Amino acid sequence: MSVLLEARGVRKNFRGDGNSVVPVLTDVNLTVEGGEAVAIVGASGAGKSTLLHLLGALDAPTGGDILLDGVSYATLTGDERDELRNRRVGFVFQFHHLLREFTALENVMMPLLIAGCPEGSARDRAARLLGAVDLGARATHRPPQLSGGEQQRCAVARAMVHTPSVLLADEPSGNLDAFHSDQLHDLLFALVRELETSLVLVTHNRPLAERADRVLQLDKGALLEIGREAVH
Repeated sequence: MSVLLEARGVRKNFRGDGNSVVPVLTDVNLTVEGGEAVAIVGASGAGKSTLLHLLGALDAPTGGDILLDGVSYATLTGDERDELRNRRVGFVFQFHHLLREFTALENVMMPLLIAGCPEGSARDRAARLLGAVDLGARATHRPPQLSGGEQQRCAVARAMVHTPSVLLADEPSGNLDAFHSDQLHDLLFALVRELETSLVLVTHNRPLAERADRVLQLDKGALLEIGREAVH
């Protein structure tokens, strides 16, 4: 398979007290092939979520380069990065971030409507994805009427509805109990396999990390590949 997503020598600094520089990522190198699942583990505060934001073009690195399909984010205008993110990247966060005033179906339709998809086509595609995550019967319910597990499955459907090239997942089951976490993990991996989507996930969940093709540890600002036994 060819490389889909790549980070080359990525650095990220933040401003601390007194305008001091706080380095979070110092030398991150990463390649993700098409259809590959990569898990990133590491201590809290190591910069895992920061790295996902950079990979998804939600933020810009202080140094280094990130490329999707060989195209450097640094060469794109702001509008071009927005379009790339909306069309090629899916996000699932620890908190579902569903819009409370819209139904489950309308929430899942949203990325397609933003991309200019006709409403009828967007509705049909969203309905199919809701069915795939076993929420077809809950399509007209709003987020407050859904359980925590249902809300997060709806968020997965929304992230996958536009068939992204890569899905970035940040502690996707962090707020769920063990039973509903397992359900979500099964659905997540089934969808990325079916749609041949690459997956980069940040997690403290050891069984989830072990399901990935590779497990990387973020430590002292850089990524190290580790064996599954080291996840324990």
